[in-house]
Amino acid sequence: MLPFAPWADRWLTAVLLSTALAWGAPIAAPAATSPVRAAAARSLTLDPSQGPPGSRVGVHGYGFDRCTTVGLAPEPRSAEAAEIQVTWEGDDNPSIVTADADGEFETDVTVASDAPEGSYEITALCTVNSKIKATAEFHVTPEPGPTALTLDPTEGAALTSVAVTGSGFDGCTADDGRAGTVTLTWDDGPLTEVTPAEVTVDGGAFTAQFAVPSDADAADHTVTATCVGYEQVSAEQQFTVTAVPGPQPEMTLDPPSLPIGGGSVAISGSGFNCPEVALSWDGEQWDTVAPAEGGTFDTEFEVTPDTGEASYTVRAACTDDPGVGTEAAFTVTAGGPVTPTPTPPTPTPPPTPTPTPTPDPTPDTVPVGLVVGSSLLGAALLALAGSALLSRLHRGPRWVHDHVSSRLRPVPAATDVAEPSETGPPTRSVRLEPHPDPGDQTLKEEDP
Repeated sequence: MLPFAPWADRWLTAVLLSTALAWGAPIAAPAATSPVRAAAARSLTLDPSQGPPGSRVGVHGYGFDRCTTVGLAPEPRSAEAAEIQVTWEGDDNPSIVTADADGEFETDVTVASDAPEGSYEITALCTVNSKIKATAEFHVTPEPGPTALTLDPTEGAALTSVAVTGSGFDGCTADDGRAGTVTLTWDDGPLTEVTPAEVTVDGGAFTAQFAVPSDADAADHTVTATCVGYEQVSAEQQFTVTAVPGPQPEMTLDPPSLPIGGGSVAISGSGFNCPEVALSWDGEQWDTVAPAEGGTFDTEFEVTPDTGEASYTVRAACTDDPGVGTEAAFTVTAGGPVTPTPTPPTPTPPPTPTPTPTPDPTPDTVPVGLVVGSSLLGAALLALAGSALLSRLHRGPRWVHDHVSSRLRPVPAATDVAEPSETGPPTRSVRLEPHPDPGDQTLKEEDP
C-alpha cells in the first residue's frame, strides 16, 4: 500500500461530503411583500394668508392619501379615508375633514376675534397616523378702523352717474401684500357699469363711479362695497331712485268767460297720469273724470244763470295725489263775452306817381331867308373889304362922311357902330342889308 493512501482517502471523503451538502435540500424563498408607494409631499395653502381678527381662512391640503384606516397588509384590500383635524393654533375646536382619492381636501377656519397681531400656525393632522400632518402660517393684521362709504349724489333717476368714495379699508389687502380690491353691489346684485373695472384700495381708501341700473324702480336701494377675500371688511350706503318727471298737468277753458246768465264751458286737460281727476269750482268739487291712456281728458260744465259777476277758479287734480294738478281762471262779466278790440289796419299810402319828364322846348326855327341873307351879307362884306384893300393899294384912302344907325326891332334907338373922326382916318367900313321881319315866334305845349 502506498504511503500517501490514508491522506488520499481522507481528502476524497471530504470532497464527497462537500458535494452532498452542495446538492442538498433547496433554500426556501423569502416571503412576498406588498409594493411600497412613495409618499406624496404634504402641504397646506391658505386663502388669504393674512387678515384681521375674525377673518375666515380657506385651507387646501395636499398629500394626505396615506391617511386611511387600513395600513400595510400581505394582501391588498380596500382602505377608507381617515379623519383629518385642521386646527388654528391654540384652538380646541378643530375642523374635521377627509381627503379624496388624490389625498386633497378643502375646509376653512376662522381667526379668533380676540387674536392679537402676529403669526399663527394652522395644522392639518391625520387622526390615525400622527406622522401624517402639515402646517401653514397665517399672519394676523391689526383690527381695521370703521369703514365708510359715501355717494354723490345720494338720489337720482335711473342711469344717473354716481361717484363712490370708500374709507377705512386698511385691512383690505391681497395675499402677497399687494393692495386689495373691492366689489360694488346694488341690492346684493353685481353692478355692471362700474369705472374702473377693478377698484383698488390705496391707503385704506378708494374711489369709483357707477351708473344707476336702467331698470331700477323708484325706491331706496343699498350700495355695498366689499373687500375681495375679506368679506368682513365692507361698507354700505343708501341711494334713492326718483321717478322720472313726466309732463306737467295743463288745462284750458273754452270760452274763458261768459256774461251773466250762464252757459256751457268746455274743459280740456293733459298730463294727468293718474286714474281719476277731480274737478272743482272755487274749491268745491262738482265732478270727476277718468283720463285717457295719454293723461288727457275732455268734458264740460254749466255755469248757472245766477252766477254773479266775478272771477272764479276752476281746478283739476288727481284724486290719489292732490298735489298733481292745475287751475285756470273763469270770468263772469256784466255784458257779453270780452273780446279783444281788433287793431285797425294801418292805411297804405297811395303810390307816388312817376313824374312825366317835360319835353325840351322846340328850338326856334331859323328862317331860310335869314340864313341865306346872312351868307350873302358875309360875302358882300368880304367883297367890300377886298375892294377897300385894293383901293387903298391903288388909290388913296376913301373917307367915310357919315355914321349910320339902324333899328332892327321896335326898341329905343341905339348906336351900333360909331367911330370918332378925331383919331384919324376910318379904319373899317360896315355894310348893312335890311331884311323883312319874320314876325313873332310862339311855342305851344301839348300833352303826350
